[in-house]
Amino acid sequence: MNERKLTEEEINQLFEFCEFHNVRYYDVQVELVDHLASSIEDLWKINPEMPFEEAVFSVGEKFGVDPYFQIDSESLLPPPSGWKKTESSGFAAIVAAKEKELRRKYERLQWEYIREFFRLPKIILTLAVTFALFLVFRVSSNDTKVCLVLLGLYLLGLAGYLFFWYPRIFKLDLVPGKSFLLYNHFRLMRNNIIIIGLFPVSLLNILLGGANSSLFRLTLGNIPYCELLFAFLITLFGIITVVVSVYIPRRIKVDFTCEFSQFCIH
Repeated sequence: MNERKLTEEEINQLFEFCEFHNVRYYDVQVELVDHLASSIEDLWKINPEMPFEEAVFSVGEKFGVDPYFQIDSESLLPPPSGWKKTESSGFAAIVAAKEKELRRKYERLQWEYIREFFRLPKIILTLAVTFALFLVFRVSSNDTKVCLVLLGLYLLGLAGYLFFWYPRIFKLDLVPGKSFLLYNHFRLMRNNIIIIGLFPVSLLNILLGGANSSLFRLTLGNIPYCELLFAFLITLFGIITVVVSVYIPRRIKVDFTCEFSQFCIH
């Protein structure tokens, strides 16, 4: 005998169930509906004749939902009329735990993207740019001008990215009424870009201060390894800024549009 499975209509009712219990983010709802559906189908393996609403009633109790709080006395499921359950229940703790789990998942994905980016070609590029910048410092008779040029180019690129490139290329338009934890993570990337972008600026300011210091020129300024270290740090921070500002947002946007394409306005 075939095992009983949830119909599309019943799955939609589970999404309504989650919305009713104040699960704001759709990607969190997906995780919870999957868990609820698995639990209901496990009950049907034991008792295939159990009505859907009774199964929801039973599973809801296990999830910490108050099964006696109902808007419609004829149904164990909440009506899709915009009503929201406001009082606390054990289900809220499950929702919070699932949101925390998804945030960790998205953070792990972000680190995976970083590791994915820094493969052999990018490592060779980092070393090549570091060596080229090191030669510029060694050949130049005025480190202050070099630092000012680098700082100007960097600030110009950062401003162009934040005010022109990012809004046009990495903008995501969603259908009204839907919220996503992944989308919030995507939007927070802009703040991370600004924070990470300050590191190269700070380093170049340190170099500018050092270039104007006689003590720096007599000590660290004449040590080749010190200039090599500064060249490496400037290159590293610059590449990390590119990764965080371009590569990761692009990957997140691709992942989001693939997984939730029905909610994106193209």
